[in-house]
Amino acid sequence: MKVILKVGLITILGLGFFSGCSSKNELAVVDDLTNKEVKIKSSTPFSEDAFIKASIKEECDIQKQLADYTKKYSNDNSVAIQIDDNANKDNSEYFLDLKIIDAISEGNAFLGHNKRTRIAGDLYKNGNKIATFKGQRHSRGGFGAGFKGSCTVLERTVQALGEDVSEWIRYPKNGSMLGE
Repeated sequence: MKVILKVGLITILGLGFFSGCSSKNELAVVDDLTNKEVKIKSSTPFSEDAFIKASIKEECDIQKQLADYTKKYSNDNSVAIQIDDNANKDNSEYFLDLKIIDAISEGNAFLGHNKRTRIAGDLYKNGNKIATFKGQRHSRGGFGAGFKGSCTVLERTVQALGEDVSEWIRYPKNGSMLGE
């Protein structure tokens, strides 16, 4: 009888202890941007403290590609992304300030690609920050990687991130982590 009580008590305490580890803190949606217009810049800047190889900056077009993919996928998800280089948090109802915080291009077609892009975004409504996110994607090149150049593989990461942002922007949650 004592053994059964001890086992039962240990089981209950164990379930209570471990249940806290597995529960997720759900982030609250800050706004519904379905059928709303959100402005972004045509080129996503590198953050000031980003350490990015010169070859990526000079040879790849990930800054423009991220903005383009974000617009493409967001418009498919019923959020009207408008490219406007004069837009900012103070002159737009909704403004998404995107930044590339890291881009890594290691390897090559012969040895194997290893590419990663990290981004951050701040969403403003009438000049007030209402939500932020960080995201990252990694690619080894996919099918036919041996026939792809580094910039093409890096583009796959920003394409996936553009899709991630498009899903987030519809129902933004502050503090979200996108991608992998």
